[in-house]
Amino acid sequence: MTTHDKSKGGVATLSVFWQWSRLSGVAGQILALILVMGVFTIGTGGRYLSWANIQVILSLAGIPAILAIGLHQAIVLGAIDLSAEGVAGLCIVFVGFFLRNKYNTNDIGLWIIPVTITVGGISGTISGLVITKLKIPSFISTLGVGWTLYGIAVYINKATTIPLLDNPIQRLVNGHLLGIPTIAIIALVLLLVVQFIQDHTRFGRYIYAIGGDELLAKQAGINVDKIKILVFMLAGCFYGLAALFLSTRLGSAHPRTGMNILFPTITAAAVGGVALTGGIGGAKHAALGALIVTALNDGLVLMQVSPYIQQAVNGVVLITAVALTIDRKKLGFIK
Repeated sequence: MTTHDKSKGGVATLSVFWQWSRLSGVAGQILALILVMGVFTIGTGGRYLSWANIQVILSLAGIPAILAIGLHQAIVLGAIDLSAEGVAGLCIVFVGFFLRNKYNTNDIGLWIIPVTITVGGISGTISGLVITKLKIPSFISTLGVGWTLYGIAVYINKATTIPLLDNPIQRLVNGHLLGIPTIAIIALVLLLVVQFIQDHTRFGRYIYAIGGDELLAKQAGINVDKIKILVFMLAGCFYGLAALFLSTRLGSAHPRTGMNILFPTITAAAVGGVALTGGIGGAKHAALGALIVTALNDGLVLMQVSPYIQQAVNGVVLITAVALTIDRKKLGFIK
């Protein structure tokens, strides 16, 4: 094959990729990611684009992507879920109970995965019930449920940091498959499953219908309350799984471990193009948003930017992303 043929093949591949990104509605996110990576590649003299750093970005983006995939469905529904930190804190208490650590020899191995998913799902269901049965706006309901769960978690845990000993989950989260971090692969699998549900099932279509116009959805015969409860239950399941991965990656179990996940999760969803006014966005947008935010923060770290400036940059990014995606006609409605 000549150099000219190779060049034509490369252009054709890029063309196909670009057409796919446009059809998938993620062209803007792909461009943003390329822009971020390009700027930091220049700024770090090429170090940013090394395979070692790409692995770091993929590894760090895995857990935020899982959280964003869980949260974004509530946002698409036209609601918001602020309970993630409280749900995560409670799930981490169960991690301390059931994985071998400095204080006990309990070890249920991989069974801790369904345990934390179940605890998270029950917690999310509580949020859904408070929203639908008590008719309290989602931001108040989930904030209250989150703080309640966090208080219970700290009381049970007695604010003790429990060092976890080596366990299969820790090896899974920190491992690699064919050079790719396994946590990134797990996030990708979850992304594909959720995106399939959104695109090809009645449940997924109902979520968008409610987010677009809840009154019309009710008039069309959709059981809005049931869908809301299921969405918050699923969000809780994702928070529980992410909490498990987060605590095992850090090697310790303490409710406070999950207390800084909410802001980056909402930022990831917004940056990915999930409109906070509902009805717009998907799992692929949330996951790409997590990747963009992680890539941005990684670049700032490599360039030795002050942590306080990093925080300020993230705040500006969130405001900008929300300003570009919200439907201002819906701003009068709080669900």
